[in-house]
Amino acid sequence: MSNKEQGRFTIFRHDYLSEGDRLAEIMCGVIMVLVMIGYLRLSLTSGDYIEMKKTLILIPLGCNAAWGIIDGILYVLINLIKRGKIYRLSQSVKFKKDQEDAHISIEDDLSSAVGDSLKKEDIEEISDEILKRVDPIIIEKPEWVTKKDLFVVLLTFVLVVSTAIPLLIPFMILDDLMLAIRLSFVIGLGMLFFIGYTWGKYASRNKIRSGIAMMIIGVVVVGITMVLGG
Repeated sequence: MSNKEQGRFTIFRHDYLSEGDRLAEIMCGVIMVLVMIGYLRLSLTSGDYIEMKKTLILIPLGCNAAWGIIDGILYVLINLIKRGKIYRLSQSVKFKKDQEDAHISIEDDLSSAVGDSLKKEDIEEISDEILKRVDPIIIEKPEWVTKKDLFVVLLTFVLVVSTAIPLLIPFMILDDLMLAIRLSFVIGLGMLFFIGYTWGKYASRNKIRSGIAMMIIGVVVVGITMVLGG
């Protein structure tokens, strides 16, 4: 793969499915399966489990598959809004004769995007630079759905579905219901720790503490979801 192609892929990856997005999808996948396993523990006997083993493996996979598709479509809708916002901003800047009005348009958008992380002078400097460059740039009306959008749907689907597989392996290989449930929960806790550890790395936080915190958060969320019947 050439440097140019790698650069394009990296831009796409961060623009459309950031590290935080990927970790969130994996976490949702883990939590959904753990919730179903919790219900399984409460509602089935060992005899029922042996008879319904195949169905009980397919249900979590189906649920995660549906969520992966739904979430992928939501990302596409969000990207459409982002592209439309960029187009509207470029048009408002391009067709405004008054430079002061153009500055205000850009600075408003920058302020809402970066919050308090930049000083007013920095925002004004960036606004000046954008105004210098936007005139010769022709920004076409955004497409409805692009190939990258479809890739996001596929990537989200694969992430959420593949997350379920490690948690379901105990049910595929074991006939002991309680042992399979315990092992699956241990795997789930390990995955939650990994998610928190990775999040800590990206967020410049203590990775071990982040991993432990994510395990606790995951268990609490699973418990609340089950109590509320989610």
